[in-house]
Amino acid sequence: MRNLLFLLLAGLSTFGCNTYSDEQKNQFISEAENYAKKHHWNYEVLEGGLIVEILEKGTGTEKIQSGSEIEMEYKGQLTNGQKFDQTEPGKPFKSNLKGLIGGFQLGFLGQVEGTKLRMVVPPHLGYGDDALDDIPANSTLVFDVSIENVY
Repeated sequence: MRNLLFLLLAGLSTFGCNTYSDEQKNQFISEAENYAKKHHWNYEVLEGGLIVEILEKGTGTEKIQSGSEIEMEYKGQLTNGQKFDQTEPGKPFKSNLKGLIGGFQLGFLGQVEGTKLRMVVPPHLGYGDDALDDIPANSTLVFDVSIENVY
């Protein structure tokens, strides 16, 4: 139930705080990329500085689009390794892509069922300057995600 609240709240602030300066966003992006480099990820940098590493390409045929419904299993943590949320194994979380944080919306577009990926989500694509339970304001988020179904 916690992850349901977590991701639905995320959708309310779709692309985080819009009050960041370009300098602040660039700093967040630099920190996200440094995290991926430090952990030796084989990644690409998407729009807004989202870091994505494809761990396993999916075999599904339907690509995720902006209105897609998806089921996923995920683990979310801060860059210091503190886990803040995780789905229960075998119990995927279902949502419309539009109801997820901006980083998920960008990172999932074009992916298919069965894809496993890691993402580093800078604050402006996550929760911005909002603090939520175990997530401090302006946090960079790290996710391991498995896309289980696409509708």
